[in-house]
Amino acid sequence: MIFLTFETDWEKLGLKVGLEIHQQLDTHKLFCNCPSLLRDDNPDFVVKRKLKAVVGETGNVDIAAIHEELKDKTFFYEGYDDTTCLVELDEEPPHPINPEALEVAIQVSKLLKMKIFDRIYIMRKTVIDGSNPTGFQRTAFFSRDGILKTSFGDVKITSLMVEEEASRKMKEENNNIYWRVDRLGIPLLEISTEPQMRTPDQVREVAEKIGLLIRMTGKVKRGKGTIRQDVNISIVGGNRVEIKGFQELQDITNLVKLEAERQYNLIRLHEKIKLRNPKIDRTFFDLKKILAKTESKLVKTALESNKEIIGIKMPSFAGLLKDKIQGERYFAKEFVDYLKVLTGISGFIHSDELPGYGITEKEISQIKVLLNCSIYDAFAFVTGEKKEVEKALNVLLDRCEQFIKEAVPSEVRFPNDDLTTKFLRPMPGAERMYPETDLLPVDLSKNFIDSIKIPETPEEKTQRFLNIGLSQDLVDQIIRSRDLNLFEKMVSMFKKVSPTNIANILLSSADEIKKRYNIDSSSLKDKHYIDAFNLLEEGKVAKEALIEILAYLAREPNSTALEAAKSLNLTKISEKELEEIIDKIIKENETLTAEKQFQILMGFVMRKVRGRIDGEIVAETLKKKLKV
Repeated sequence: MIFLTFETDWEKLGLKVGLEIHQQLDTHKLFCNCPSLLRDDNPDFVVKRKLKAVVGETGNVDIAAIHEELKDKTFFYEGYDDTTCLVELDEEPPHPINPEALEVAIQVSKLLKMKIFDRIYIMRKTVIDGSNPTGFQRTAFFSRDGILKTSFGDVKITSLMVEEEASRKMKEENNNIYWRVDRLGIPLLEISTEPQMRTPDQVREVAEKIGLLIRMTGKVKRGKGTIRQDVNISIVGGNRVEIKGFQELQDITNLVKLEAERQYNLIRLHEKIKLRNPKIDRTFFDLKKILAKTESKLVKTALESNKEIIGIKMPSFAGLLKDKIQGERYFAKEFVDYLKVLTGISGFIHSDELPGYGITEKEISQIKVLLNCSIYDAFAFVTGEKKEVEKALNVLLDRCEQFIKEAVPSEVRFPNDDLTTKFLRPMPGAERMYPETDLLPVDLSKNFIDSIKIPETPEEKTQRFLNIGLSQDLVDQIIRSRDLNLFEKMVSMFKKVSPTNIANILLSSADEIKKRYNIDSSSLKDKHYIDAFNLLEEGKVAKEALIEILAYLAREPNSTALEAAKSLNLTKISEKELEEIIDKIIKENETLTAEKQFQILMGFVMRKVRGRIDGEIVAETLKKKLKV
């Protein structure tokens, strides 16, 4: 196996990467007025469905749709009476497209200098993996031909689509999959780039810049799952592979590196396989007689259950299946994943991992003779019911044919937790698109497009924040924070509070509340922060009291900030009251030496007044009293 590093010569490797960024918008749903609200309480209803592939506009059925139909899954859709409706289930025609989503699409298109179409056609994209109860996803080609400025030059933006989000997968039991339609229909922007990125670091820069730019609209959802990247990767000698639904921006460089590593090693293995002149033989061999007296527990269990044990020859694959191709993943996993997705069977036994599982050298030799294996041929066998086993073996041979024909099959893959990838489905084609018959085209007049204001760019916002006194470090953090909109709102509301103080509290409060009080702050809403800062603005509390007040509100979210301050004895004291407290503490500690007096007395005073008056005022007042 060849391991790639970040010092790899990516240009020589011929790395090409394109991105599709999917961002949820923070509006009501795209084709109905239901809220974009995800819920964890028990659903009010469940609908059961089977989905079938249909022909697209070209008159053909999409290969990915056929692939999904062959799985023969049954789908259950969970919904709520008050926050979902019949549109999600396709029992009611879609409503006119959400105008707020169109406005956001116009803003982003303008930020990327894209050409906006004056007529928008809604299309249906065949999707029968169960994520859409209708069997399709509504999508609209909105704008094209944009530019993103980067440190390595301009990156072309090919398209911006407005489309609806899919349902949430809740659980999978055998052939039954349960989906929740609360997420279905949330507006999504899909922004696609040309495959112009040539290093993993460039991929991260582009993904981060696009995500940041979309957030400038102030109309996007934040949090896990609200923005996803489909990463299209190829190297010289391979084909385009799409990694679907990657969410962790900080790990995208490693994802790209590991996928390039997989493709590089597959190309190396393909060259070895081709030199051996492989020929596929679809003959199945019954291995029960050879393995009748085996000590293998796995095989014994199959024999005792009267299951079939059928083997095939994997021509020219001997000695290669245990090669590592991506991180710690062996070449054999390319077959295991493919088999599991297409048949549900989670594994097979192959000769490169034998002897093992109780199978002896003698039994291996007998199987090789029966299958007429050369020194270059591997073999595999599967146990189970005859129909299922034969289907599985044909799938394994199909995968062999793919790797004989081309080094890197063009396919859609899914990211694993360790940033390696696994087979998800074949690459879809144009056959899956056809017109939406329930909606008229949407005309966008020049006056309407011109009336939509362009938001600040990230660079413009950065400069404005620097101008109001934030440090560069704080600007970099707040501009990427989910509290960006709240920060801007509070800066405009509270003129007596420093923007730096607002930013610091917003950025640090969750960690501080957890660290100091072991309280989860997820229950805190914008109103709680505004309420707490309003006390600071009115001079009723000191800024040091805010974290403690917010912690109280996190624990008691129905309380007000003033109630919290009173309960915690954090209402602000006057400077006169402070002087009285200081005088008393000085009198009680007259024996202290001069050099230690200030530090020790400051500690005593702060224990009494912490959170009730600014620390700077305490220090100044104490120094005056001590004449230091």
